Amino acid sequence: MSVLVSPAWLIGGLRNVPGFLATDGRGLAFVSDTPVFDVPLGAVTDVSWPWWWFGGGLRLSAAGQRWKVTFVRPNGMPPPRPSVLASSVGTVGVLTGTLPPHALADLDALRGLADVRDGRAAGRRWREVLPG
Repeated sequence: MSVLVSPAWLIGGLRNVPGFLATDGRGLAFVSDTPVFDVPLGAVTDVSWPWWWFGGGLRLSAAGQRWKVTFVRPNGMPPPRPSVLASSVGTVGVLTGTLPPHALADLDALRGLADVRDGRAAGRRWREVLPG
C-alpha cells in the first residue's frame, strides 16, 4: 500500500471542515488546523459510500465517532490550507515525506480545480483503501 493524501471536507450540521484525509496503509488520519482523528486502519469501521454522492464521498466511524467525508468541495467552502500538511508532520507517518504523484494530482483541488470529476476520482482511489 502506498501513501494516499487527498483534500477532503468533513461535512455535517452547520459546519464543514476543510482538511486532508491521509493513509500510509497502516493508519488513517484527517487533519485540519488540528488533527481530527488519527487511528489504525483496522479501527475504521462502518464504511459506506452513499450512492447519492456518486462516489465522491463516504461515511465512516473512527475515533469513536461517525464522520461524513467528501472529496468534492462543498459550495462556498475554502480549500484546505497547504500549511496544514507542513504542521501535521508525524500524523500516521504519512505527511512526512514526498507525496506520491496521485497525491500531487489531488492537490490541484487546492488551486480551485476541485469539481465532481476530481472528487469522484479521489473517491475511487479511497475505495481501494476503505472498501464498504
